[in-house]
Amino acid sequence: MTIKIKPNSSGFQLQPRIIAELKILETVAQNIIVGCKHIDGIQYTAILIKGMPLSSRKFAVSHTDLLFLLPPDYPRLPPIGCYLNYPWNTVGQGDHHFTQQSYYGAPFLGENGWYWYCVGLGGGFNQNRWLNAWRPNIHAENGHNLATLFITARHAINTD
Repeated sequence: MTIKIKPNSSGFQLQPRIIAELKILETVAQNIIVGCKHIDGIQYTAILIKGMPLSSRKFAVSHTDLLFLLPPDYPRLPPIGCYLNYPWNTVGQGDHHFTQQSYYGAPFLGENGWYWYCVGLGGGFNQNRWLNAWRPNIHAENGHNLATLFITARHAINTD
């Protein structure tokens, strides 16, 4: 398993909390790339997971890349969804969460090849939504963390 941190000229540094969570995430995900993404004047921590396995019953391909944009106030507020790197049409299969549009204040990244999957993880882009579902702890390993986000997203994406 590999975690790569992309250097950034703006002095971007990972918080110790995110470093601890990346170590936990590495136990359930492979090929993780971490960087900084500026959108509309907001700096997000970008967590890219390369080659996440997909359900052959739901998708015509076996893997996708998955992207989380962590809000500036993470871990207090998590993202409510993630991005996939291909615009699959899953609505006909009963999956209305892969909208290819962003909702609840999440940035739209379609012009960059990333498409929104609303997982309902806790309301990080819209502070008034689902806050009761997200339960981080002062200790990363004892509450919700990046591994929780990944496992929840992978399950939601792959479930019929």
